[in-house]
Amino acid sequence: MNHKLVQFTLCVVVVGACLTIDAVSQTKFKILAIRGSVQVSGNAARIGQALAANEKISVGKGAYVSLAHVNGRVVEINKDGSYKIAELDKKASGKTKSSTSKFASYVVNELTEVKEPVSFTDDRRSKMKTTGAVERAVGDDVSLVDSVLAVVGGPGELRALAVVENSSLKSGQHIVVITPRNTRLLSDSVTFIWHGSPQVSSYKIVVTNRSNSVVFSTVVSDTFFTTSISSLKIEPASLSSWRVESASDAAKHSDDFALWYIAGEERQSAQAVLAEINGDISEGDQAIGQLIVGAACEEMGLMADAHRAYARAVAIAPDVQNYKWMYADFLQRQGLNLDAYLAYR
Repeated sequence: MNHKLVQFTLCVVVVGACLTIDAVSQTKFKILAIRGSVQVSGNAARIGQALAANEKISVGKGAYVSLAHVNGRVVEINKDGSYKIAELDKKASGKTKSSTSKFASYVVNELTEVKEPVSFTDDRRSKMKTTGAVERAVGDDVSLVDSVLAVVGGPGELRALAVVENSSLKSGQHIVVITPRNTRLLSDSVTFIWHGSPQVSSYKIVVTNRSNSVVFSTVVSDTFFTTSISSLKIEPASLSSWRVESASDAAKHSDDFALWYIAGEERQSAQAVLAEINGDISEGDQAIGQLIVGAACEEMGLMADAHRAYARAVAIAPDVQNYKWMYADFLQRQGLNLDAYLAYR
């Protein structure tokens, strides 16, 4: 077996929160996520399953598995073959930083905790926001109600919310922002994304300062726009906001969302945390690494960066359901309830 084919994402987790080392069974790993055919010593693998040093894990063609090691590192395997746990154990070595430990621990706990999928229990639905917009997550020509029913089926609270929002969207009176919602900004650029309105052919992005004076505006025909922070004329450590509206009728607009471009010690602290995490992740494009970055950004209030990282994790490993669950749960926390349902589908 050529173990150079094994792709690793290296990060630290708080071991006490994830694994208990059993001297008898010599537990070395816990399974975080599975896609396709994965077996442990001839039996189907399970999320959360502990793996002993004397076992083997077999990954079928096109399959994937991620494992949390007792020392905190995470191993992702997306090449088919049979792997000895003892040999994977030897490869998962080395010290990492405390920031990675904190956020990797959170990710491991989220991935291995047994939870009902977002949207499939009445109890969880009852805790959803029952006011405000429920948004679409796919193309403008897709029926909102049909999309909801394809995910949850049958009548219910979400369907009722969807019908109300569908009416609002069809009337063109409301434009729904996807990202950035209320967020702190660290990156030197920002991408504005919103759901299209069937009654609007071109959109105007408006950025205002804390005095509600317009500092930037531009008209676009797409439902996204990327620009530099300097172009927006956002002052560091000062509250700004943005909205998107119909270029021909300002009465048709989104809600306003707050932007805060961090500076000084606050900026240095956030940069240090992300530098530690990125330094500990050997394969920055791997899914687990992106989930850890997303968790860190979310806690620091960098919601636009968190959104991008969670979405990237799902794009890298699109068939891993509990990665989708983490992304969907993030979207729901942002008030993007329907986007969350469709992301998990």
